[in-house]
Amino acid sequence: MRKITLIAAMLLVNLHMVAAQTPPETAHEQKANELLKKASALVKGYSSMEIEFSYIMENTQMDITERMSGKIYSKGDKYRMVLGDNVFISDGKTVWNYIDDLYEIHINSIENTEGGLTPTALIEDFENEYRGKFIRQESHKGKLVDIIDLVPLAPQSFFKYRLALDARDHSIVYTIAYDRHGGTYTYNIDSLKPAKDIPNSMFVFNRSDYPENVDVIDLR
Repeated sequence: MRKITLIAAMLLVNLHMVAAQTPPETAHEQKANELLKKASALVKGYSSMEIEFSYIMENTQMDITERMSGKIYSKGDKYRMVLGDNVFISDGKTVWNYIDDLYEIHINSIENTEGGLTPTALIEDFENEYRGKFIRQESHKGKLVDIIDLVPLAPQSFFKYRLALDARDHSIVYTIAYDRHGGTYTYNIDSLKPAKDIPNSMFVFNRSDYPENVDVIDLR
């Protein structure tokens, strides 16, 4: 369960900052492309933002259900994300992940992380890395949403993402990631709004904020 939590947390931003996909080949792909461009433009319009979300990981084969809530602050290509007791920080070049269950701090370079963890990287890269398909419109908690499936063009930890975009303003309502072992990772976006006056210190990793005896693993 600890490994599953780690993978899900590291890929959270991947699931929330969605951009355009590869050029469409079918009507369903074309519609997905149009919707994703609008969702991307909405995110790009924020120089900084604050996201509150709830998270559910389920794997019926392993009889696992995990629930947490979290928050993300982002500014350009920098972000600070808190998911339960886990903390993820990036200054745009380096990523520091404190994984409470594992009692470890992982350090890595942005370019070495799968799919990129920053909002800016995802907005730039989704066009080349995923193919989208419009599935349907449906009602979700009283609002009309557009359902889109994204499939990676190259093998990844998750073989498919499902996104629900608000049909009114194209904001992200929820995302679901599907792994290859029967696990689903659902992120419900409770709020996404522009944030003012986020200090740069928010995106600085301070080793003294964490226990002295935690293991530090440098993957750069």
